[in-house]
Amino acid sequence: MTPDNDYDEKLWFEHKGCDGKHYFLGNPHTFPGRMWAWCPVKESSFFVSKSEILKTSDQAEYWIKGFLSGNEPQPPADENGDVNFESKDYLDWKDKIKDFNLSGHWD
Repeated sequence: MTPDNDYDEKLWFEHKGCDGKHYFLGNPHTFPGRMWAWCPVKESSFFVSKSEILKTSDQAEYWIKGFLSGNEPQPPADENGDVNFESKDYLDWKDKIKDFNLSGHWD
């Protein structure tokens, strides 16, 4: 549970599973792309992925973009920690990053 004033009312979104505005709280540190949010109707926090969000405030849309960018997994590297930007693994990773930023799910 969180106090009513523990979230920014500008960071609202509508969730597929519950009516009304919900608010972002931060990172739940569960897995990449998952966001921590507050439901005032149920007076409960929960975890949400971008694919579960129907509508957002402009501020929340930018918050999500920044959150997902910061949650992107590292690109594949060789045994020396170097990234080969022309490798199939790297090109596949870039495609996964595009999908991740659209859905919030990392496969």
